[in-house]
Amino acid sequence: MNAKIPCDKAIDMFGGAAPLAVSTDPVTGNITEFHSIEDFTTGCIDERNLKVKPESYIYSKLPDYNCEECTALPYVNPEQLGQIVGYAIKGIAKKYDTDQTPHKEIDSKEVSFLIGKAGVFASNTNKKYMPYVLGTDDINLFVKLAKAGEVVVHHKDIDAAYQIIKNGIPESIFRMMVGEKPPVNNADLFIQADEDLKNLSPNLIKKFFFDKKQQIEKLIESDLIAQPQVEEMPVDQLINTKELGVDWKEPKPIKSELLPVQQLSQDMLPLEFKEYVFDEAIGADNMSPDMVAACLITSFASLIGAKVGVKPKTYSNWTIVPNLWGGIVAPPSSKKSPAFNAGTYPLDRLVATAREEFKEVKKKHEILSFAKDADKSALKSKIKDASKKGDEEKQKQLIEEMMQLEDEAQPILRRYKTNDSSPEALAELEKQNPNGVLVLRDELTGWLESVDKDPSERAFYLEAFNGDKPYEFDRILRGHGYIENHCLSILGGIQPDKLITYLEPSIKGMGNDGLFQRFQVLVYPDATEWQYVDRIPNKLARNEVFELFKQVDEMDEYSLVKMGANPTDDYNTRPYFRFGQKAQELYIKWTTDLHKNKIENEEHSIIAQHLQKYPKLMTSLALIFHIIDGIKFGSVGDISEQSADMAIQWCEYLESHARRIYGLVLDAATIKASSIGQKLLKLNAEHDWRIKGFKAREVHRKNWKGLTDIESVENALELLVDNNWLVLEEIEPTVKGGRPSKQYWINPKIYEMS
Repeated sequence: MNAKIPCDKAIDMFGGAAPLAVSTDPVTGNITEFHSIEDFTTGCIDERNLKVKPESYIYSKLPDYNCEECTALPYVNPEQLGQIVGYAIKGIAKKYDTDQTPHKEIDSKEVSFLIGKAGVFASNTNKKYMPYVLGTDDINLFVKLAKAGEVVVHHKDIDAAYQIIKNGIPESIFRMMVGEKPPVNNADLFIQADEDLKNLSPNLIKKFFFDKKQQIEKLIESDLIAQPQVEEMPVDQLINTKELGVDWKEPKPIKSELLPVQQLSQDMLPLEFKEYVFDEAIGADNMSPDMVAACLITSFASLIGAKVGVKPKTYSNWTIVPNLWGGIVAPPSSKKSPAFNAGTYPLDRLVATAREEFKEVKKKHEILSFAKDADKSALKSKIKDASKKGDEEKQKQLIEEMMQLEDEAQPILRRYKTNDSSPEALAELEKQNPNGVLVLRDELTGWLESVDKDPSERAFYLEAFNGDKPYEFDRILRGHGYIENHCLSILGGIQPDKLITYLEPSIKGMGNDGLFQRFQVLVYPDATEWQYVDRIPNKLARNEVFELFKQVDEMDEYSLVKMGANPTDDYNTRPYFRFGQKAQELYIKWTTDLHKNKIENEEHSIIAQHLQKYPKLMTSLALIFHIIDGIKFGSVGDISEQSADMAIQWCEYLESHARRIYGLVLDAATIKASSIGQKLLKLNAEHDWRIKGFKAREVHRKNWKGLTDIESVENALELLVDNNWLVLEEIEPTVKGGRPSKQYWINPKIYEMS
């Protein structure tokens, strides 16, 4: 959430460094010492939810009380807001009887204490993606905004809160205030906190502040164009463009078009999917069918999950499980939500059916449990009577009857997907649903930010991509956990500008562990022309797709083997398919070309890393298409040439989308130069920039979208110079010294371009 720095270490009675905090395991007696805020945060703080993690016995005055779930508000250094210096811990600490299993709560006390140093309450102040920062005077609002992932600083005086973010946050980050009492200064940046705001969900909070930011920016920008306020230059350096004596060259067009992508064609989909995908797309006012198809394929893959695998090579034991990560990249209002709804519709029907069945099973379980409890009660009475009469034989017989009355196993609700779960909750879901679960995030930005904050959460998801290995974990209170198949599929959406901000550090070689490259079924289609469509959906296509999902859900080893899969044995924990002869030849040719030609000759490492994961993508898709054939036709044997060929078509199609997506960052300078160019074209003839020129920092201060760091601004301006939109003048320092400065002059010929 924020960077952590070691606190000043006290000296203990033996001359060593006293720990910042100590946690003693009441069961084993193991002692964990935390000597820095960073260690303490990693071990004890759930930064996302501002809570203390489980099994944290950290209050020195009550060392045998667990502070789990207590609120943990981060204190930061007011001079460096990205550095946590302490935590204010407050809540109910609980004491457990550890001799009982599960442990029983025997006492609780209200606690409030400090770990580390006091400072200023702040959260998320070193996030990679920081479109704005908020100052507030309301501590409850601070907590809500922090949990929603907002960058927020608290001070009881709203003006002081603004001054803190002004001094401690880069100038490029947009600043706003939100609270109950308006500030004395900068009232145009203040947002009144009403009950509606306080009741918004985290996703709606983000949308609320993005909208407010845009509203304020428009007001500021319009004011700047009407009455520009540009920093005055020294008189001896002020040059009118008419006196510059420049031979203005013809400006070159700056093209910022997206890289081309392949269009989804109907022959790329199985018949049942084709009818459904294109009908849903047209019915939603002609939205892109690519988005529906990506969501449907990912949902279908999640349902197969770890039930069955595919061995891509003839003899090797290398096995792939066909879970997939997919999603949509598209601007706002591109109908991502209707596409998600259409793609997950069959899963939603399965969810509804499972809930109804669970109600019935739970009702029967309660009746059977009641009957068994009655039988146990009757047997207990008989055992007491036999004991009083000294009839040991009868007593022994009754005890054996009692032991045979086993408790009914609790019914488990079949789960197919989840929208928002912690790794711990997801682990429990996976234990009960061993073939895998779909993680559905309508907005991937929040998920990416969450896994960036917590290395353990990031590792949890990274390991879930392959889907073919068990996963074990241990917690003091929750005990030992075992996931038979750690298999997750992920589906989500993200806006291009947010994706650029997220990907830029990876392109530059920072923090790239292949997480984003796992999103293989990711599409960024061309915008479609809106059409008014009002017609009855193709119910037959809907039902056929649902029947496919239903039959896959019901598949077991017997039905898979009957279809053509190889059965499980001592060396294979799941049934598996192999390629048929012609399909094998196709795979060998395709994978050889992928590795020897595409990957070896790829100039961008991030794209090469993305392509290196295509063997899982191709074989997973081939298996998916083959299983659809198996459901339709019964026994189909090894994976067919047709299924392998369709999978290869998809790989080529998805590669074009991946290149467009990574091109957002690889070609970012062109896109940003075009953005600045369009704004320059809107300046009126009297604008100071057209008369006196401007500096890079003046563009930077505008806080225009995608231009929030000075390096991006300078790169974009350099490209505008190269294309004759601007002329660069190097201004020597004055007699007072300093570094040379750069002044940019606008080529008047850009206003003559058609």
